[in-house]
Amino acid sequence: MSTSLPRRLRVPFAALLMGLLMGALLASPAPVHAQDDGPKSTLDEPDYGQWERLGGATLSPEGAWMATPIRRVNGHHELRIHHTERDTVRTVDFGGDPAFSADGRWLAYSIGMSEDKREQLRKQEKPVRETLGLLNLESGDTTRVPAVSSFQFSDDGRYLAMRRYPPTEAPDDMRGADLLLRDLAAGTYTSFGNVAAFAWQDRGPLLAMTIDGRTAAGNGVRLYDASTGQIQTLASTPADYTGLVWRPSDDDLAALQVRESDDWEKKTHVLLAWQDLGDGPPATHRFDPDSVDAFPDSLRIVDYRRLDWSADGERLFFGVQTRAPAAPDSANAPRDSTAADSAMTAYDPADVEVWHTSDVEIIPWQEVRAEQDRQENHLAAWHLAANGDARWTRLGTELTEDVQVLHGGDRAVGLDHTPYRQERMFGPVYHDLYLIDVATGERERVAPKVQYWEGGSPHGRYLLWLKDDQYHAYDVQAGTTATLTDDLPVAVVDRDNDLTVEQKPPFGVAGWTDNDGSVLVYDEYDVWRIAPDGSGAERLTNGRPDSVQHRYVDLTDEKPGEPDVIPTDTPVYWTLYDEWSEEHGYARSAALSASPERLVWKPKSVGWLMRADSADVYAYRVEDFEDSPDYLRAGPMLSDARQVTTTNAFQNDYAWGRSTLVSYENRDGEQLQGALFYPADYDPDKRYPMITYIYETRSPSARNFVVPTREHPYNTTVFTQEGYFVFQPDIVYRPRDPGRSAVDAIEPGVQAALQQVPVDEDRVGLVGHSWGGYQTAFAVTQTDVFEAAVAGAPLTNLVSMYNSIYWRSGGTDARIFEISQGRMEVPPWEDMDAYVANSPLHHIESMNTPLLMAFGTDDGAVEFNQGVEFYNAARRAGKQMAFLVYDEENHGISREDKNTVDYRNRVLEWFNHYLKGEDGADWITDGVPYLEQVERKENASSEGPSR
Repeated sequence: MSTSLPRRLRVPFAALLMGLLMGALLASPAPVHAQDDGPKSTLDEPDYGQWERLGGATLSPEGAWMATPIRRVNGHHELRIHHTERDTVRTVDFGGDPAFSADGRWLAYSIGMSEDKREQLRKQEKPVRETLGLLNLESGDTTRVPAVSSFQFSDDGRYLAMRRYPPTEAPDDMRGADLLLRDLAAGTYTSFGNVAAFAWQDRGPLLAMTIDGRTAAGNGVRLYDASTGQIQTLASTPADYTGLVWRPSDDDLAALQVRESDDWEKKTHVLLAWQDLGDGPPATHRFDPDSVDAFPDSLRIVDYRRLDWSADGERLFFGVQTRAPAAPDSANAPRDSTAADSAMTAYDPADVEVWHTSDVEIIPWQEVRAEQDRQENHLAAWHLAANGDARWTRLGTELTEDVQVLHGGDRAVGLDHTPYRQERMFGPVYHDLYLIDVATGERERVAPKVQYWEGGSPHGRYLLWLKDDQYHAYDVQAGTTATLTDDLPVAVVDRDNDLTVEQKPPFGVAGWTDNDGSVLVYDEYDVWRIAPDGSGAERLTNGRPDSVQHRYVDLTDEKPGEPDVIPTDTPVYWTLYDEWSEEHGYARSAALSASPERLVWKPKSVGWLMRADSADVYAYRVEDFEDSPDYLRAGPMLSDARQVTTTNAFQNDYAWGRSTLVSYENRDGEQLQGALFYPADYDPDKRYPMITYIYETRSPSARNFVVPTREHPYNTTVFTQEGYFVFQPDIVYRPRDPGRSAVDAIEPGVQAALQQVPVDEDRVGLVGHSWGGYQTAFAVTQTDVFEAAVAGAPLTNLVSMYNSIYWRSGGTDARIFEISQGRMEVPPWEDMDAYVANSPLHHIESMNTPLLMAFGTDDGAVEFNQGVEFYNAARRAGKQMAFLVYDEENHGISREDKNTVDYRNRVLEWFNHYLKGEDGADWITDGVPYLEQVERKENASSEGPSR
């Protein structure tokens, strides 16, 4: 067993001291918001609806405009369009999906409707249609186009294609709809009928369309040149067409033509390709599987896999799948006289599944993946440059199912997991790596038993993987393998990770520089630039002395088809993060090897850095528990930032809590911390109740803004508005001891919080869900620190849970227990004492804390019977417990809004009763008979929904 300290623990003493001093300062009783107008009121439930969640921002190409979706708790969403240098903002009710034109003159967006309106249309059996909005950013004029299902600007921004919806009276299998093309410069429209799909050429005026009408007679592939108004038909054979794909930054186009046959169960496809469409008559290519002798009848070309061009345009990659002959027509099948004359009843096939211990993936897992497995296919290459257009190579096989083409298209990598099928049942997933010659299909194994495959280099020369705690690179040209990181003075894997796995996870790879010259890998705090032949390494950042993590920010804008590389001679940005102070920020290096200069550093969450496409304009997002998220606009140095958005501007009208950090040691002497949130009505002369919310690592939540909502049962803001302190401690684990490890972290953490703030130690509650629910249920059998507890969907008996199924994925819980969150390493029969010692059920006699437990009957993550077991044990042991059972709900109790609100209300009632001394409802104190529950529900339904 490792005795090394967890990753969070290895911090210089000075940093720890500073963290403690900061915690003491932040714990001072001064309120966050000025109280100029006297005390402010806390939130009432009707106030929740106005609160806003900020979506991802979209910058215009020159950075002058920013579009941000806003989602409100009450469902009245909107799109806000801000000028980034002026206090100008436009709002669009139910707007979304913003897209700027490349010239920065236009913004297109979709316009939806309220959920009530959608439901009304559904009840009236009327179609639900989105509207397109088009804003002229120069004039401010807006155009609305009704019933637009999708839209896209041309690459130069001059044209906007808008596809409408198929006619309501059209056959179900008809995919075609009208397509409107607007010339934004001229203000004119061109219309095309029966367009099923469309695709703009990269950096060109060509628009490709597949046509799908009421009959196949008019179907085909057409090409429209928006600059000349000319249209040409590329394919017109009566059939369905799909899969339009342009070659990146070129004028080569490919598509699939559907072909069905009565002889085979499933349809196949003909490959179509046109080259040099922008320069006179195109070169036309056709790959018809029925006409290619080397293509077996038992294979078909599928449309599940997207067509993909090689960089030079000489190959087109596609997917193939085996197919079976069509079943004989039962009407013409010979009569079975024996069956007809039999007196026995003829039954339909039995509803039975055969499960076998040799199943690598159990049948429930296969059921969940059934549709994905039906679409499983193997990669193949069509060599267009070959004479006759018929040469092809199959790259994927039953062994190398997962094939990835390297840049350029001459080589591919195949991953073969079949030698490690048995290990995959309960352990990590390993692969052998094969290098495949795309021209011949020949393959060579380059690395056995790889768990962490990091992909090929951008230009395709190297393959990178991690094994035995080191990165390794295979040189495709030289045929040699080099170990890259064994001489580094630091580890590139998280050796302090407490998961019980042999290979600890790597910190990650930032990417490669141009021409595959070097690869950038992470250690715990810094970034290293390493030669791919292992000849040298350079540390690019210096975060370790201050325990500040540095990570690369990819702001590059590659042209379509270009390799994604890290620049070496232009400025590079790094994210910064101190896990002890929970400070975030950004640094900038003038060039890759230059020393980083810190630009932004705040005790807040700082992220989402972006750059405008055609100007040195940047934006990033800032938030904190007491500071609603907003985007700021800045120049390259980020220090001259200007706030662009304003969310929840009314927040200052209400009392609000604040957050700080609490440092403590668990019982193993490991330094940990937790996030502590103050009540919104905080008065230093009062003593408060406190709710402790647990999972694993929770201290980063100190910097997160939490929108109040009644649909979330463990909402931190709601708890603080209800007059509670909220504490969220970090937890680390010992192998085979998850429950007791949790208690050994939670109790000291709570004691540290009690020493820091005025909390009544007799009014402390505990709550957690799923894994947090397990730790809650276990903790209340081990300690009497908590006056009340709430456990949502908890594991309660590790022995029985080990042998159950994680129905969401269909996989076994055994794997999760041994090498993942359970951290148990072995099955129960190899260490039954550990399983029993860490099971809440087996300590029920020691539970003295009133416990509220909630489960959905269709929980797909934790078996509902885990709750039933504990409930029956609590009854037999005479313990105080209420068990909420939500019919047909899954793991999160979120399928029905009425259930989420009910559960949230009951959580508050439970804590208000036990921690505030409020009168408890009868469901808390005595329980409610079934018939009375039915009667109450019927009465509530007859009174109508409450608002």
